[in-house]
Amino acid sequence: MNDSITLDDRLETARALRKQGYNCSQCVFMAFNDVHGLSSDDAFRIIGGLGGGVGGQHHVCGTVSAMSTVLSSIYYDTPGKKIAAYGAIKDCCGRFGDINGSIICAELLADTPRRKPCMAYIEDSITILHKHLTECGGC
Repeated sequence: MNDSITLDDRLETARALRKQGYNCSQCVFMAFNDVHGLSSDDAFRIIGGLGGGVGGQHHVCGTVSAMSTVLSSIYYDTPGKKIAAYGAIKDCCGRFGDINGSIICAELLADTPRRKPCMAYIEDSITILHKHLTECGGC
């Protein structure tokens, strides 16, 4: 993780991407290009299908899937790291669920008083992931 990239930098990157038409998963994943090490073009293509809750099916929120994928890129350097990877992913997904009441896209987008715009879910995932990486020293 590049320590000179602040949370505000990551949020601004995501906002700019969103304005350009990138989906929720792309906004989160591409805000962490310095962490996963993929080019913007590769990141755009690889993560794109997770938007809208996996191909627009409204399953697990695309921002949560992207957050999990960034964590996998850090923790999974060998198959033996599964427990560490799963632990970090469960922790971050749990934080997202605690804040928003669910990690399921259809539930997040339901017409309820809790509903937020997708950009708010993008910001939540980026904030959670950035704080996790800061707390673990880049893991």
